[in-house]
Amino acid sequence: MIYAYPCEGVYGLGCDPDSKKDVFKLCELKKRSIDKGLILISGVFEHFEKYINHLDKEDIDKLKRPWPGPHTWLVRANENVPEWIKGNSDLVALRHSSHPEVIKLTEKIGKVLTSTSANISNDPPAMSADEVTKIFGNEVTLIRGEIGNFGGATPIQNLETGEWIRK
Repeated sequence: MIYAYPCEGVYGLGCDPDSKKDVFKLCELKKRSIDKGLILISGVFEHFEKYINHLDKEDIDKLKRPWPGPHTWLVRANENVPEWIKGNSDLVALRHSSHPEVIKLTEKIGKVLTSTSANISNDPPAMSADEVTKIFGNEVTLIRGEIGNFGGATPIQNLETGEWIRK
């Protein structure tokens, strides 16, 4: 099942990261290469534990500083990250969202979701439920709600190097 849900700055698309079939369907809908990798998002910090259990306390504390909120970290992927989530990388992108709809959805399913903007690759992201419907029709399960006031895609930063990938 592919979900479309409001996030901090745009509508997102996501699915169960453990379902290779759903991840490939999501990428097909977006016309996005699986090689780019996907963000893992949740409104519940504990959902990230299996993906960060190889990090030391200092790195976990660093992760938590801007969380929950509109900040995505690139972290060395461990053995729990499916190959189809990482793309052509040994890193995984993680975001602990503070958006109420993301919190509700991830509490309900009990785990992280993949996250990418709700759009066809290289097109502007959907900013409303109506825009999602125009783009994807009934191909996605729509979670209605208002996007946050962040105003665009969230910044991405490498945890180890501090490098900003997207500001």
